[in-house]
Amino acid sequence: MRLWSGENNMSTFTQHEIDELIKCPKVITSAPRRTWKMERGYRRNDMELQSQDGKYSFGVFMRVDEEFRENFSIGLTYRPKGERDRISLLRCNGPHGSFIGESESDTSSHFSYHVHRAKAENIEAGVRAESGGEITAEYGSYDQALRYFLRRIEIVNANDHFPNIGQTTLWE
Repeated sequence: MRLWSGENNMSTFTQHEIDELIKCPKVITSAPRRTWKMERGYRRNDMELQSQDGKYSFGVFMRVDEEFRENFSIGLTYRPKGERDRISLLRCNGPHGSFIGESESDTSSHFSYHVHRAKAENIEAGVRAESGGEITAEYGSYDQALRYFLRRIEIVNANDHFPNIGQTTLWE
């Protein structure tokens, strides 16, 4: 896979390396704000991560539509050292309209929760790394998606910043 930065530097990643970046243990180095920021009808929050071994830097974005809470996006981005651009590695979304899935049967309507994962062939083809997506039954709300996301990307100190993340409630 080729990843170009704004200065035409090129890094090469295999699908295995992308998958390892997603699942390597990470720590929160800059916690999300206590109060979410409002921006164009969305509540917004961010945090910064580092791999537990200190080799890699990541960012996390969290967006929730103010009017339609089921319309959300939680994403993991990777910042390759020495490059200006970020690559979106994983994105968990609520239903927000149709998207192109990995196959014709994955095309969904407004009512499907879905996950986007970076793929080497996407970047090689010159499209967004996380283009396409998979419908998921792993979550059915923002809170469930956040729990799923934090587990999937292996944030080892998640409970320090999200103390109730392991608890489920009947009416999420």
